[in-house]
Amino acid sequence: MLATRTAYGPNLLARLLAADTHQQVDECAKAAWVLNGEGLIADEEMEYLAPVIEHRRMSISTMMRTVRAKGCPRHCRPAIPLQKRAACWLRRRGLAKDCVIPTCLAQAFTVSKLAVLSVIARAVMDHGQSTMSLPEIAGRAGVGCSTARYAIRDAAKMGLISVFENRVNGFWNRPNTIKIVCGRWLRWLKARAGYGAARKTAGRATAGCQITPLRNPIPTIEILRFNPQATILQVPRGGASAPSWRGSIELRSGEVLLE
Repeated sequence: MLATRTAYGPNLLARLLAADTHQQVDECAKAAWVLNGEGLIADEEMEYLAPVIEHRRMSISTMMRTVRAKGCPRHCRPAIPLQKRAACWLRRRGLAKDCVIPTCLAQAFTVSKLAVLSVIARAVMDHGQSTMSLPEIAGRAGVGCSTARYAIRDAAKMGLISVFENRVNGFWNRPNTIKIVCGRWLRWLKARAGYGAARKTAGRATAGCQITPLRNPIPTIEILRFNPQATILQVPRGGASAPSWRGSIELRSGEVLLE
């Protein structure tokens, strides 16, 4: 009877060590507890098998995660090239430093969020509102969609912008309509637009001038080219015997003489 009773423990242990799935481990654990209840497996053997069952479950879970990571590259985030990453950083820094947002409001946002709000401000200056989709805003700002979403959410919480959903049905909707409702920001944009128009007008007035130091360069010094191999003489028309010289150069045995 004792030999029959102790033969189940090694058999279950071998099955547990050979199990490759959670289902096989669960079947072994169920059989062990049933045999323990029937008295075919001693309590000492069950105390030894219980930690082995839990350890085998953890080992199979780790093995399955490793296989998924190796066999399914689509779940891994692709690496961003260094040139593209540098270009995105330059784009977002340039947009953040373009002074489209007042300083008192810009100090509450990061560089990436300022780039997103700068893209929205440019759209509002051109069309009165922004109807761009979230991926388009993120692409123009050089950030990810999550960063663009967080920037819009924070600006809406601060009362700077208003976001209206253009829902078509229960499954999909058109891009949201974003408008600037902050009076200080709107006055800042109007002043910036007036400054830009003044600069354009000044540029056109300057372009209309006929004489400019860069477009029509006029030499103020007369440049005379002397021929070192011949003498340049200018005889007066009045028939004077002494010729008046403008300038002459003679080359004699390596010496330059001025007559």
